[in-house]
Amino acid sequence: MKLYPFILFALPFLSACSNITEVPIYKAEHVFTSVGYAPIEAQSGDSFDLKMLNAIKASKLEAYKEMAEQIYGVLLTADNSTDGAVLQNDRIKAKVEGVVRGAHVLRSYNEGDVYITELELDMQTLPLLKDTEFEPSQGALIKVQETVYY
Repeated sequence: MKLYPFILFALPFLSACSNITEVPIYKAEHVFTSVGYAPIEAQSGDSFDLKMLNAIKASKLEAYKEMAEQIYGVLLTADNSTDGAVLQNDRIKAKVEGVVRGAHVLRSYNEGDVYITELELDMQTLPLLKDTEFEPSQGALIKVQETVYY
């Protein structure tokens, strides 16, 4: 019975020395965003309207390219040559391949002479999309659905 008051007194101090830490809950974000830019005046076309349409298309493609870079990564190939310990040629190539499904345009607008497209892809919504249109009986044939942008 003499130990009972001592245990009640020592218990808070002993628990303070324990190595129990609260593990924060990690909430994984599965949302990718990308931005594509295209200069309007640099586009081909006889009128400003045609240049604007081409800039819209180019900025959207750039945004999709950036999104594919985030999802799949970029394949880099580097090559350089020297002659007499002097760098003669230095070349770097970048390549991106991938299929981006389920992305949607957040915003599409122009600022000055640049057209900007912002895309978003929530990876958690991908299982809700229709299965890929691969036909196993026909090998690696991919059916592309018709898409109207304008």
